[in-house]
Amino acid sequence: MMVNGPSEEQVRARAFEIYLERGRQPGHELDDWLQAEFELIHLPIRVAHLLPIRKQKNLSPRQRAPLSVRFSKH
Repeated sequence: MMVNGPSEEQVRARAFEIYLERGRQPGHELDDWLQAEFELIHLPIRVAHLLPIRKQKNLSPRQRAPLSVRFSKH
């Protein structure tokens, strides 16, 4: 197991969720386990990329507006 990776309990819980989502079909235990490990290892990386890079509390309303609004001609 990786250092700072998901614990065995976390993988087990996610693998069980995958099993339930599949409709409790037996015979996919290894696939469920590997999918759970993959999700738990890579999902935090993807989520971190979705976080805002800077806080917007000190920006003007125009700066907070989407780019399509900011640069449109009025």
